[in-house]
Amino acid sequence: CWQKVVAGRDHTLALKLDGTIWAWGSNFNGQLGVASSEESIESPAQIGTSNDWKDISAGGDNSFAIKTDGTLWAWGSNQFGQIGDGLTGLGNNSRSPKKVGTATDWKSISAGSTYTMAIKTDGSLWAWGSNLFGQLGFPGSVFVPTRVGAATDWKKVSTSVQHTVAIKNDGSLWGWGSNSYFQL
Repeated sequence: CWQKVVAGRDHTLALKLDGTIWAWGSNFNGQLGVASSEESIESPAQIGTSNDWKDISAGGDNSFAIKTDGTLWAWGSNQFGQIGDGLTGLGNNSRSPKKVGTATDWKSISAGSTYTMAIKTDGSLWAWGSNLFGQLGFPGSVFVPTRVGAATDWKKVSTSVQHTVAIKNDGSLWGWGSNSYFQL
């Protein structure tokens, strides 16, 4: 009954075929998004009651999901602005899913350790959070979803700790950020 599972640093999210999201593991920063103040949960717990989720991604200490209506939701650590709500700092963590902006055209999401990348249905690429290593694809850190360049042919994006890799519709592979271990 599971359709997708993703692992964060110390937590796991899973999307069931019925459109519900389940989480377990560390909840220190609220990254499980469940109604519990416990620091960890041993077995899968459902996040809320919604059954209209279509995609999930787990970052370092945060989580993201996209609903079938194309809206983007985030919860967990926001120390580096990686939730995308314009705020930063540990005091701005979210223990339950909160809607990111008003856009209804999100296609896919990839949560990194301290930053996030996403693709919209028009093929445009978006980024937010820490940019210490240039992993956002433009200068400086930003705390709300910000478009990366003008291209509209992005197919897939994957984030890490210090670098990002992506594939365009023509099959070409792109990378940016830290190259200290030749990861690009």
